[in-house]
Amino acid sequence: MRAGASHTLSTQHTGPTQIRRTGAADWPLMDAFHRGCAENSLHRRWGHTQIRQRDWERLLTLSQCWAATEAGAAIGLVSIGPVRNEPGTVDLGIQVADPHHRRGIGTRLIHTAADHARTAGARTLHAYVERSNHPMLALLRRLGPTVERPDGAHLEVRLPLALLALPAPLQLVRQDLYAHPQGPDRDR
Repeated sequence: MRAGASHTLSTQHTGPTQIRRTGAADWPLMDAFHRGCAENSLHRRWGHTQIRQRDWERLLTLSQCWAATEAGAAIGLVSIGPVRNEPGTVDLGIQVADPHHRRGIGTRLIHTAADHARTAGARTLHAYVERSNHPMLALLRRLGPTVERPDGAHLEVRLPLALLALPAPLQLVRQDLYAHPQGPDRDR
């Protein structure tokens, strides 16, 4: 997706969710987002509980970011950036505001970032996750076959982008196409 481009996701809660590329000018939006996140969520994502403008600017120098917004407020953030000395591998960072968990926002954000990474030539998605972060690990495992390497209290998780599962609506269409082939020469 181009910088500044966005697309709409339908939701059942507060209306359409927009996903769009973010930049330095989005600091006020991201500051409000982070102030609304639980401290344990911030610590898992950032390693500390107060996110400052310099943290945001550093993230933007190392990665590309997209925000999920509803009614002008950020409800999620995803970032991808290159992994040093591993061409074709991008590191994933994601955070969704606590009240918006379990709505598919994280999955959609990851798909947005993964599509961009794949277009740019990346082959592997990498995430460094606390072993106790069961929701994130479950999300990554649902996306496709993962390779996981223990590292103390964390897991290094890798997912080949070519095997990334399609979003649910696309999976249903794809399964229907294969389960019920249409055509004049079928079963004759």
